[in-house]
Amino acid sequence: MRERPDLPEVVQRLIDPEVAGLRVIAASSAAAGEPIRVTVEAQNAVGATAGGFSGPVPLVVAGPSGLSRAGEATVEAGIGHAEIAIGEPGVHRVQALASDRLRAVSDPVEVSADEPAQRLLWGDIHSHIRERRAQALISDADELMGPPTVAAAYEWARDVIGLHFASVTDHDLKLTGAEWRETIEDARRFTDEGRFVAFPGYEWGDSSGMAMNYGHRHVVYRRSRVRGVEPVPLLRCCDQPTNTAPGLYAALRGLVPTEDVLVVPHHTARGGGNTWMNWDYFDPELERLCEVFSIWGSSERMGDPWPIEYLPSGGYFKTGEARGHHLQDGLARGCRFGFTAGSESHDGRPGGAIVHGPYVIAETDFLAPPGITAVWAERFTRDGIFDALRARRCYGTSGARIIVRCALGDTPMGGEVPAASLSGPAEVRAEVIGSGRISACELVRTTEVVDSAAPAGDRVCVTLCDRRAVRPGDCYYVRVTQADGHMAWASPIFIT
Repeated sequence: MRERPDLPEVVQRLIDPEVAGLRVIAASSAAAGEPIRVTVEAQNAVGATAGGFSGPVPLVVAGPSGLSRAGEATVEAGIGHAEIAIGEPGVHRVQALASDRLRAVSDPVEVSADEPAQRLLWGDIHSHIRERRAQALISDADELMGPPTVAAAYEWARDVIGLHFASVTDHDLKLTGAEWRETIEDARRFTDEGRFVAFPGYEWGDSSGMAMNYGHRHVVYRRSRVRGVEPVPLLRCCDQPTNTAPGLYAALRGLVPTEDVLVVPHHTARGGGNTWMNWDYFDPELERLCEVFSIWGSSERMGDPWPIEYLPSGGYFKTGEARGHHLQDGLARGCRFGFTAGSESHDGRPGGAIVHGPYVIAETDFLAPPGITAVWAERFTRDGIFDALRARRCYGTSGARIIVRCALGDTPMGGEVPAASLSGPAEVRAEVIGSGRISACELVRTTEVVDSAAPAGDRVCVTLCDRRAVRPGDCYYVRVTQADGHMAWASPIFIT
């Protein structure tokens, strides 16, 4: 690392230009022969872009028939792109080979013979620039901590981390009216359907006494305007009547069609400051989704492998999980919601947060990797992605682009099945293509694992079964765990 004594140590590590490794990102689904975009990033020792690396990087595709050259990405200042086409149907992985030491392999690319009925698209609808946007302009050193504007954050999401959709959801209390208008305009300006979609949004909730005991939610709008005329509203947790969750729900209903807005509770089991989710307040029409994973950890269940804990070795609040506030607690109460995952970046890096406050995420023991959301979308458009989210045809992962399909009969993840239509045990078909070796594929009935499979490799296609009688009010979801620790959570299928 080249030392800059004029900069704080954490900034020196972030802007270190020396390359330590590569990352390669490719689309997860494509038709045979269709051009797909490949991103190659040179990374330094803490995972930030190594700006000192430039040059051509050969690309190789590994598929059912072996290896084949697929062109090269021209990397400049640590970032490069290429368009390649894969003609053979099947599961492929793109390899970037800069040298014997600098090489990387993408997560799986599933190529179909024909146009896929649904495309797997990746996004992050819970991200921030800073706690306060003005912080991004305090000094040159602070600006180096991450992209300082909404526009730069969307450029990062699209061009560096290779997302298909994103939303910058800064805190309502810390947004001026002008900044909110800028947020809306940037979401409109950066949307290029078929390449990238940006949704306007913000975070509602605070830990300082305002909106206490209602938790934190991010509000994401389908589009930038209501009825094509008025900009979508910023409803603050410090204002009446929107300083309670019921007040927020009522105000949104009065201003925006319910099909055009999503309210997403997040870090639902986070202790400290009443930042947990209170399941007494849940709106099934607006809260179609809840966030299962972010840099805070997993809110799925108590004692998860990624628990939401603030450890004495450097945590923010030094408090543990809030018992009774996990997603499984909400499901057990009959709440119906799908799963997303988000980065909750506070450094302007949607889908790929690197720092939070003064901490480099990869170097802490109390922050998890940034999460990411997958949707099965019928169209790569604003409406196609938003409709998939509202239909709960989505899932969250701990950052790895694991391909997950599951269905109960003909009903996919997020759907509803009448109990009377099931004449026998609930059988859920799960298909998983991992980014690494899969160690467990589990079927969860609301709060309990009822069946599982332990495949030997990175793919599994299995029918998981619950032998007990199906009851209305139950739900089933598939949880995937890889040997490297990465996880995925498919949205539940609900028994009505």
